[in-house]
Amino acid sequence: MAKRCMSSLFVLTAAVSGCTQLSPELEVVHDAAEVLGGVEAVRSATTMVMEGSGSNYRLGQNRTFDAPLPTSEVESYTLEVDLQNHRARVEVVSANFAGNMGTTVGALDGRVAFDVGGSGNAQRVGSSAASERRAEYYHHPLILLQAALAEDGLAATVSNLRQESGQNVVDITTADGSQLTLHIDAQTRLPLLIESTSYNTNLGDVTITTTFADYTDTDGFMLPQERSQAIDDVPISELRVTHVVNPAIGDLAAPAEVASAGEPGPPSANVTVDELASGVWLLAGQSHHSVLVDFPEYTVLVEAPQNDTRALAVIEQARALVPDKPLRYLVNTHHHFDHSGGVRAAVAEGLTVITHETNREFFEEMVARPHTIVADHLAQNPAALMLDTVTGNESYQLGEGTRVMQIYRVGDNPHCDGTLAVYLPREQILIQADMYIPGVGGPFAASAAMLLQSIEDRGLRVSRLVPIHGEVVPLSQLEEAVEATANRTAAP
Repeated sequence: MAKRCMSSLFVLTAAVSGCTQLSPELEVVHDAAEVLGGVEAVRSATTMVMEGSGSNYRLGQNRTFDAPLPTSEVESYTLEVDLQNHRARVEVVSANFAGNMGTTVGALDGRVAFDVGGSGNAQRVGSSAASERRAEYYHHPLILLQAALAEDGLAATVSNLRQESGQNVVDITTADGSQLTLHIDAQTRLPLLIESTSYNTNLGDVTITTTFADYTDTDGFMLPQERSQAIDDVPISELRVTHVVNPAIGDLAAPAEVASAGEPGPPSANVTVDELASGVWLLAGQSHHSVLVDFPEYTVLVEAPQNDTRALAVIEQARALVPDKPLRYLVNTHHHFDHSGGVRAAVAEGLTVITHETNREFFEEMVARPHTIVADHLAQNPAALMLDTVTGNESYQLGEGTRVMQIYRVGDNPHCDGTLAVYLPREQILIQADMYIPGVGGPFAASAAMLLQSIEDRGLRVSRLVPIHGEVVPLSQLEEAVEATANRTAAP
């Protein structure tokens, strides 16, 4: 075991007590800090600004569950860090799902995490999001090494030194309880990646990995110019960045009213009921809707979106509307995470899930994944997945006589392959998700045209469209939207 004397600030202590004996784990940390700019320079850094641009990947929004993720441009990324007070502010200007640029701002002040809206109003986030943001704060070599080198009341625990693929790996538990794993190149002694665990509604326990490359000298520090992140080896962000160390920055403290507000409780669900026809109800009230259909011996729910909270509230309302029949089926329109986030809750409640065959493997995996960081409804009420699938372009039918539901795949949908539409012949109602959102064009234009084509090809008599997003509209509105897009495309 090596011995190492602390430099200038600790000369007097060293003279009295002798050199400090370092554990093998701390030796690795000290070596990395020396390469980054020196142990004392890392310890004494007060502020940092990282700026860059690149791409984000839209997790859970790919065309099939195993296809590459769609990307969105990150026009600018700015991270400001007050290292002495454990504060950070991240501002990202990036494209949304429709390709329009928008700005998001997230911040951390010790144990207080908050977001800042476009009007400048700050709102504290809940405990789970705050814990994840505290861990995310350390996903930078300078910040994590400074935390690992801290002493006295801010000391971190550095343990479990091991070698993996030419890398020295240590586990670090910071003073605030965040647990991370640091990988350091055994030859260059530069940090290569930082890992921590997190929670995702669909995927459960996940590993967040931030990888660093292309180190360059910046203000006397060796810092990376490339930063990428992944969730369980699935890329979610790639940035090209620059750094400034020890610049003057603004006050990053949480506003007094935010710091004193206390963490908000879990979000609630608002479910409104609109009877579209006899035995057919729209369960709306927020951004994602569901539809309940009454059959002679059971009821069917179309879509359990977002998360446990929304899905369980919708299921409760569905059972209250028809209390004398079992809620037997859940029809899932497609695998995108905002539309399948309530599937696990539906499984726990004993519903048979109907989806397209392309989603089978993903749903089997999603239901089987561990949820230990947050024990969701299925983790607390284990149940086996009961799954029926729509095959190819065939129509799957529930019911007969006066109550029939036809479920079919909408062509080669560019938004999401295997997307299902639900048709009620007697009511002339078509339920669909993300193919036509009233008032929203852009990336949905091609899907809207395909939806209309499928209606015509199948000879469906549709009078009303019931979107999972947006208001109920007549078929004529879809026809007009498709025609308008075609005219714009054809214009010189």
